[in-house]
Amino acid sequence: MRGPAASIKQANMAVDISGKDDSIVVKSWFVVGCGFLIFMAYVAYQWVTAPGFGPTQLPPGVDVPTQFKIGVRAVEVGMSLVWLYFIYTQLVKPIRQTGQPNTLGLCGIGFFFAIFWDPSMNWIQQGCVYNPYAFNLGFLSNHIPGWMSPRAELLPEPLVAWSGGYPGFLVWGCLFGLAAMRWVKAKFPGINNLKLSIAGVLAVMVFDMVLESFLIRFTGIYAYPGSIRALSLWGGHWYQFPIYEAIFFGGWWGLCAVLLYFKDDKGLTWVERGVEKIDMCKRSNFKKGMMRAIAVIGFCQTVELFIYVLPMPLITANADPFPDDTPAFFTVGTGMCGPGTGLACPRPDLPIMRRNDLKKFEDSPRFSDEQAMQRVEENNSKK
Repeated sequence: MRGPAASIKQANMAVDISGKDDSIVVKSWFVVGCGFLIFMAYVAYQWVTAPGFGPTQLPPGVDVPTQFKIGVRAVEVGMSLVWLYFIYTQLVKPIRQTGQPNTLGLCGIGFFFAIFWDPSMNWIQQGCVYNPYAFNLGFLSNHIPGWMSPRAELLPEPLVAWSGGYPGFLVWGCLFGLAAMRWVKAKFPGINNLKLSIAGVLAVMVFDMVLESFLIRFTGIYAYPGSIRALSLWGGHWYQFPIYEAIFFGGWWGLCAVLLYFKDDKGLTWVERGVEKIDMCKRSNFKKGMMRAIAVIGFCQTVELFIYVLPMPLITANADPFPDDTPAFFTVGTGMCGPGTGLACPRPDLPIMRRNDLKKFEDSPRFSDEQAMQRVEENNSKK
């Protein structure tokens, strides 16, 4: 039985009868982030336990030019060092000083998990290719439910390069976007938040276009041969760069920069706000940091899914043929398509091949790449 003092104390306490939960945003993004992590863990498990798990290696007779071997190793080493630098400055150092990582570092973690969707433009048919000289273990795309394009397990995703490159490159891009937004704000103090955000996203799109064009042309670590030439820089050459890649990929990346720009007086972004009001986070810096990290991962994954992952395969399904000067190490070298692989590289005058078709029609007559190209030439000569 409670005494009079307890009753008076309870009566004097402020009670929120509106039902508002100030931590609902961070809790919601945390749940979204957990959902993505569970899904990615499931797909990764299917990948590493599959019978064919292992690296895609160059076959005899297919070589990579020395300049591209150097370029691949430079990206693997250089961007790993850049990411290690950000790990120390944005995660380790802030945790030592305040008990919490910087949100920029948490975005870097979110960008690391974005590797999962990296080749998503290949969902319906192959559009991007990778250099098998880079360290790789194939990739997990073939185990994503609904994936259509064949031999996706052979895609030599450059795991070391992208493990450092995705966080490193994208954190750099965010810093560029933030710098652009600060410059625009200083130049036009009265600009509204929407226009300021657009300026930041456009800046990151330009950053992406310049950076990716440089990586493709001078390192040879990957390329976009399955692109719409009319919408690409240097269209018709193996180093062509689809402008819509910068729009969609740079778009979701730019929105992450916008997220980082708008922070409250506690230094928290929109998706992290209210984390300090969760009971378990009040008692543990570790739990607070994990809640923030998974919420940021949820935001990064959601924006990437809707802005990049969903539209890019639809565009790639309407791409032009691979350029004639596409190096063999991108096609024959991976075993995914091309002469001698038993599968023609995608082109609009050939049917789209689905991954299940290879097994479904394994007993049916099949045409090699050479036979398919001969038929294309014969059909074109009849027109």
